[in-house]
Amino acid sequence: MTERNGFVSTMFSFLTGAAIGAGLALLFAPQSGEETRRKIRETGNQLSEDARESYERLARDAQKVVEQVKTTSEKTLAQVKSLVNEAKGSIQSAAEKETPRPAKTTRSRTTKG
Repeated sequence: MTERNGFVSTMFSFLTGAAIGAGLALLFAPQSGEETRRKIRETGNQLSEDARESYERLARDAQKVVEQVKTTSEKTLAQVKSLVNEAKGSIQSAAEKETPRPAKTTRSRTTKG
C-alpha cells in the first residue's frame, strides 16, 4: 500500500511541476497574446487528459487490490471455518470418550412368600 501512496505522490508532484513549468514557459515566451492563450488552453487540456488517464489507471489498480483482498479474505474465512469444525469434532469425540456411561442396573426379583 505504501508503494501506491508513493506513486500517487510522485504523479501529483510531476503534474504540478509540469503545470508550473508550462505556465512559466508560456508567460516568458516571446509570442502574441492569442498564441499564448492557445498554448495555455492546449496545455490545460493535455494536463486534464493526463490526470484523467492517471485517475482511471489508479481506479483500475485499486479495484484489483480490492478484489484480491476479498478473495484472500474469503479463502481465509473458509479455512478458519474448516478448522473450527474440525476442532468441534475433536472436542466432541474427546468428550464422548471421557463421559462415563451410566451403569446398567439389574432389577432384583422379589419373591413372595
